[in-house]
Amino acid sequence: MTLTTPLTRELVNDPAYCRLDLRIGAGSLQVMIYNPLEENSLLLRSIDLPADEASALKQLETFIYDNPLLLCDFRTVTAIIESRSFLPAPAAVADCCDHLSLLRCADPDTDSRAVVMQDALDMFDARLLTPLHQATANFLRRTFPTIRLHNALLPFTLYCHSNLTQGNTAKAFVNMRERSLDIVVMSANTLLLLNRFEYRDINDAAYYILNCTDTPSDEIAEIIIGGNHDRRDELMPMLRRFRPYVMPMIFPSAMFKAGADAMKSPFDLIILPLCE
Repeated sequence: MTLTTPLTRELVNDPAYCRLDLRIGAGSLQVMIYNPLEENSLLLRSIDLPADEASALKQLETFIYDNPLLLCDFRTVTAIIESRSFLPAPAAVADCCDHLSLLRCADPDTDSRAVVMQDALDMFDARLLTPLHQATANFLRRTFPTIRLHNALLPFTLYCHSNLTQGNTAKAFVNMRERSLDIVVMSANTLLLLNRFEYRDINDAAYYILNCTDTPSDEIAEIIIGGNHDRRDELMPMLRRFRPYVMPMIFPSAMFKAGADAMKSPFDLIILPLCE
């Protein structure tokens, strides 16, 4: 769904108290403005983006300039990037090696001019490296000088980890979208798997999850599914035929007060304020 009502200055009492969070996805942009101190303050806008990076950047620029509220001074500005290319790496490796070289070893098609985002996964002594189109990074940093850039997997991973108990019991967490999913398998101390898959049919999504949770023992205690409600409800009965404990992820109660649009927001975007 594309929401086209312009974001104008009068929609917000004081931007200095608000967060501006952007989600730049594969084919879409979501923008969320939210004041944590004010109930029902969340504003959400979404547009489609072309697949071509140069065209997507042009569309992004046009959208931001056509919505003058976005150019105000916010308390924080954060963009999470949904990327088809990324590399989780041990901190000891990431801290002593050239990040772009590591990414190109894993994926030779990585743009040699890309800007590399580095997200710290300190609880696992790991880093998440993600290439970002240089022109896109330059535009975002020029337009929003204080912007923080992260892989969209980061808030989901941090949020799910915060819901684990101490110990070695592993759980699998899945974030469903209309045509893609994220899966993180972890215990409190160990990251076992972190990946993103695209799918056309819900049976393909089930296949990916079953393969990612196929272990020789009962190490994975639960599979917890969040994100797109329709896809989640379609998927869970299929998984329960093969896995004993498949549960829905509970929507974070702290975000109910944000407003009706909170339920329409991508899950990794709506939990972003809870991960900082």
